[in-house]
Amino acid sequence: MDAETAILDGEIVALDANGISKFELIQPRIHQTDAHAIAKLGQKNPVHFIAFDIPYLDGYDLRRVPLEERKRVLAAILKPCPLLRYSDHFADSGEQLLDAAKHAGLEGLVSKRATSVYESRRSPEWQKIKLTTEQEFVIAGYTPGERDTFASLVLAYRDDDGALVYAGNVGTGFTEKMLRELLAMVEPRVIPKSPLDRGTKIPKDTVWVKPELIAQVKFLEWTSEGRLRAPVYLGLRADKAPVEVVREKPQTKEQALKFTNVDKVYFPEHGYTKGDLLLYYDTVAPLIVPHLKGRPLSLKRYPNGIHGEYFFQKNTPDNYPSWLRTELVDKTRFIICDDKQTLLYLTNLGCIDQNPWMSRVGTLQNPDFILMDIDPFECEFPKVVEAALLVKEKLDAIGLTGYPKTTGGDGLHIYVPVEPVYTYEQARFFAEIIARLLAAEHPKLFTTPRAVEKREKDRVYFDWMQIAESKTISAPYVVRAHAGAPVATPLLWSEVTPKLHPSQFTIRTAPERFAKLGDIFEGVLTKPQRIEAAFGKLDQLVRR
Repeated sequence: MDAETAILDGEIVALDANGISKFELIQPRIHQTDAHAIAKLGQKNPVHFIAFDIPYLDGYDLRRVPLEERKRVLAAILKPCPLLRYSDHFADSGEQLLDAAKHAGLEGLVSKRATSVYESRRSPEWQKIKLTTEQEFVIAGYTPGERDTFASLVLAYRDDDGALVYAGNVGTGFTEKMLRELLAMVEPRVIPKSPLDRGTKIPKDTVWVKPELIAQVKFLEWTSEGRLRAPVYLGLRADKAPVEVVREKPQTKEQALKFTNVDKVYFPEHGYTKGDLLLYYDTVAPLIVPHLKGRPLSLKRYPNGIHGEYFFQKNTPDNYPSWLRTELVDKTRFIICDDKQTLLYLTNLGCIDQNPWMSRVGTLQNPDFILMDIDPFECEFPKVVEAALLVKEKLDAIGLTGYPKTTGGDGLHIYVPVEPVYTYEQARFFAEIIARLLAAEHPKLFTTPRAVEKREKDRVYFDWMQIAESKTISAPYVVRAHAGAPVATPLLWSEVTPKLHPSQFTIRTAPERFAKLGDIFEGVLTKPQRIEAAFGKLDQLVRR
């Protein structure tokens, strides 16, 4: 390297004859301590260090520098050789690259946002897309059997709430040497009680161990009960902490969707049908899906259109397709919409709009935007516009950026993107301060009582109480279940004027606008902000 001092981020790999990294090739080397054996393995099966990031160089902390710039620095100082290689990247060709990876037999892809900063944890800014059903599991115990060692390992993973969940047993893939080595490692870790938080049909003769060891396992698929089908042991992992072991989602083949009752009228006043709704979501999926990814959904289903009976659904029935991504949160299995297929499947169920959480799986207790919800209370829409502009004025004064959108109803939302490090209570308190400050400065514009019967008419209500864990909000780009099929539409601030009205954006007019402007709400996803300094400035405004 052309450097005095540097820290590189990368991975040690062993490659097969086709140049593809294989875990089973490197596994025999991980715990080897005999110098002669190490030298022999080094000749027979050499390894390589693949560098893909550089958080530090010659006295400079690069962690807050955008990824694309860090990669440019890394490529400039690296002098590749057989042992040390540079991991190049591809931009704007994700789908084609994924298809090529499938044909090449690769394990999957890692996609990262080019503008992201360096973080020492899992982040919404990067995704692992698995193509094979292979991942790591925590060893929670073992079962005895006819062997002198053990019959199988009890496997588990961490759920979104940190609970240790039973995933099944693996009893194949071991050599006699592996069995002896594993027994020597698990026996000192034996404990009297199960470390599992959830699981059913666990073998009664299980010997429990501290969940400290990690096994790499390949398998056919997940069963509907959340068990591994046909698992095979590959080896131990030493490069991860047990708390990092989660259930990963493999990239599935595109699903064939069957749509029903497409001629059923959902919006009688204008004759829009279920088929019209499906065509709309098929068109805008590239815009809406990024704003739904990773977020639990509370489904509101209108099987007979906007004037028929509707019902709410949170828990996912067992008879839903296995390819749907679901996540268990406090005993409720929520659907997560990570792709167009899921979006269209939900639309076919009668979900006219989508109502996600304000936080994502992995950071469910930490919202990634602060919602400013401006609702009219028996007043005309220009007052809502006036209130939204006053919110923007306050955000500008404290150095934060907000992104406005229509609700698709009669109000406006302003999203303030933040790093997912604040609690819902902190986010709600922040919004409450702004709401109360504006109400004090403009008492004839805002009304503050939570109880509807106590609110003053011809005012605007700033609903900061909407910010809470598990509460949902209509996503950008969704159609709302109101007459005229209005769309929750992201706006430029220059459009927030007295001439604005939500009825301008409908299932018929919105797609042309979106095709022209693209995702003007992208900053909500790509430009998270810290609010500590803003809190200080807000305190000064309050004291005045």
